[in-house]
Amino acid sequence: MFGKSEQTPVRLVIGLNQVDKMIPDGWDDRLNMPTQKAEKEIERRSKDIIQRLSRYTHLSSDNIEYYSALKRYRLLPLLTKIIKNAYAGFKLDNVQPADPFELADPEVKAFADEERQKRAKSKGKEVNAKDKMFDEMRKILSEDELNLVLDKFRQERRIPPKVAILGKAGVGKTTTLNSVFNAQWKTSHTIVGTTKAQMKEFSLSSGGSLAVVDLPGYGRSIAEDREYEKIYQEIIPSCDLVFLVLQANTRDFADDQEMIMKISEWLRNFPTPQR
Repeated sequence: MFGKSEQTPVRLVIGLNQVDKMIPDGWDDRLNMPTQKAEKEIERRSKDIIQRLSRYTHLSSDNIEYYSALKRYRLLPLLTKIIKNAYAGFKLDNVQPADPFELADPEVKAFADEERQKRAKSKGKEVNAKDKMFDEMRKILSEDELNLVLDKFRQERRIPPKVAILGKAGVGKTTTLNSVFNAQWKTSHTIVGTTKAQMKEFSLSSGGSLAVVDLPGYGRSIAEDREYEKIYQEIIPSCDLVFLVLQANTRDFADDQEMIMKISEWLRNFPTPQR
């Protein structure tokens, strides 16, 4: 177990999926969102889980978020934490998650679209965050130094973000990927063993692509976990982000807590992706 004073590496995000199943009859299908009462209870229960996970694993709550991939609920907060904690997370800053109002009644979606158009007009032209950053750098760097930074930035941009995703069976890994990144699966090939780990390539709606390593699930047997752990240790150090999906509406997180601590240790040994 890690000491409280140690900083857990940031290339790890824990997603608490399926919060829509926490409260029976708590979902308003017409609006595609929880009822007001259910939303408060979902928040309370989710924050309690986050606090327990954080306390046990010493992982910051800034690395944990709750959501529902199926209902497209709270995808923006989840994506924000992914961008914040991923290595070179700026490569994902143009990603727009799948629209939750597409699952609502047509009149609700039409109203949401109208409100978005009004807000877009009122905001006007916004300054791009990257442009603002480079403007600030111009004030303190020489031209040669700035060009070096720009070259490194462009080189990194050309490399598709690589994300390892894992979790127990049935937690909703594929639905999460499609919803959070609004991505469409393109290609897939086995990279370790036979159907043990697969590299999947997704095209992003914002342009570019995303490389995802779909790792085999854990928690079914001690023998399998030992076998899969070798795969995890081989692949995880090379990834820009490790995305661990948990099932929010369960009471047993023992295997998940152990996995969080192992991944944190592996990432701590490799502070940057091993390409």
